[in-house]
Amino acid sequence: MIGVQGQSVRPLRFDWNLKFTRPATRLAHEYWESCRAGRTMPTRADLKPAAMHKFTEHVGLVEVRAEPGPDVDYFIRRAGTKWEQVFGPMTGRLIHDFLPPEIETRWREVFDPVRTRVVPVRVTTGITFQRKTWLETEMFVGPLGADRVSMLFLTFVSWSALTDS
Repeated sequence: MIGVQGQSVRPLRFDWNLKFTRPATRLAHEYWESCRAGRTMPTRADLKPAAMHKFTEHVGLVEVRAEPGPDVDYFIRRAGTKWEQVFGPMTGRLIHDFLPPEIETRWREVFDPVRTRVVPVRVTTGITFQRKTWLETEMFVGPLGADRVSMLFLTFVSWSALTDS
């Protein structure tokens, strides 16, 4: 598939069995599970920043904004420094405000299934953004909410595919 600026877009790989390879995503998943406390999902109020100190620079909170009708928009409530090193400033912005349409579509392909299935996922892929094609990523995306998914808890880790570190 050809994406932004003629760059080849690598597929998104979804792992619903949650077999993480990176410490930050593994820790985030364990933390999400502990906050869930037997419920379908934790709420935003269950998250405590101090408890995430080992992986906080990788954490993002994405608010799910239901539009009139079937449309949903995603608002970046908080983006960790590791996100913004790759994608630039995004905290306080809707995804269509800072992402090209092709990349926004890919983000929706990650967010939408978690929102609709109300289960967490591990996603891996290569980055295709502003010529950063050498980057690989592993993400943990977990739903947050009481009676519906109102937010996504996302942990983003990237590394150079050239060094695999």
